[in-house]
Amino acid sequence: MWEVSFADHSHTSYVFGTMHIRSSSVFSAFDQISSYIDSCDAFCTEIDMSYSTDAELQSKAMLPAHLSLSTLLSEKQVYRLNQILSSIKGPSVAQLNQVRPLNIISLLSGLILQGDESTILDHSLYQYAQSKDKRTFGIETKEEHMAILDAMTLDKEVKQLKSIIRNFRPFQKMHHKMLDHYVNGRIDTLHKNGKKSLGSWRRVLLKERNQKMANRISSLSIEESIFCAVGAAHLAGKFGVLRLLKQNGAVIKPISLRFH
Repeated sequence: MWEVSFADHSHTSYVFGTMHIRSSSVFSAFDQISSYIDSCDAFCTEIDMSYSTDAELQSKAMLPAHLSLSTLLSEKQVYRLNQILSSIKGPSVAQLNQVRPLNIISLLSGLILQGDESTILDHSLYQYAQSKDKRTFGIETKEEHMAILDAMTLDKEVKQLKSIIRNFRPFQKMHHKMLDHYVNGRIDTLHKNGKKSLGSWRRVLLKERNQKMANRISSLSIEESIFCAVGAAHLAGKFGVLRLLKQNGAVIKPISLRFH
């Protein structure tokens, strides 16, 4: 977590790097994190959490009617994916047959690091902010988020899913390492791993989004005190949100959180 302030402005805002998972490890600092939400006027995430049930966005998670996982993958790959899903207590391929490969990958990531919590950390923080009557919103608009999803081509999604099916153990091991890096505050390593895993999606999902996030956090922080929870992989690096905030004139101060 970082404190964000601008000279000649009295507002103090906070940027928190989160992981979109339910693991109890990331919830161990929840009380510390929520105390900073208490001091802010508003709370934001990458996209407004109220859109989780939006029909248009939900449709983006599905394949076109004429396609399915069983037509995009070979019989052997479907069999192996079923084995993988079973091993991490997930649904069967038949239940996910119309789901877009990008969302299958996201599901696999979440299941690998699933925990005892009822919802992911981002959403729990959002619910807390709402319980404290904070104004909640997304840094990105719904339209911008949909445009990002539209920019991602199906053939690359299928290629990445096939690679994960073929190399699931390294994929699983990488996620456990990422969790260790997260609770130890190694956002530099998280950024490097995230950038590597994104491949050709790096520009759309990291660089361009980071610039947009930094600019909006900067302008919002001048107007009021805000708490922004964004994926930890967005923070570090040459084009990371923290460096871009500094370039916008922000004073950044780290805040230590204790995970266990």
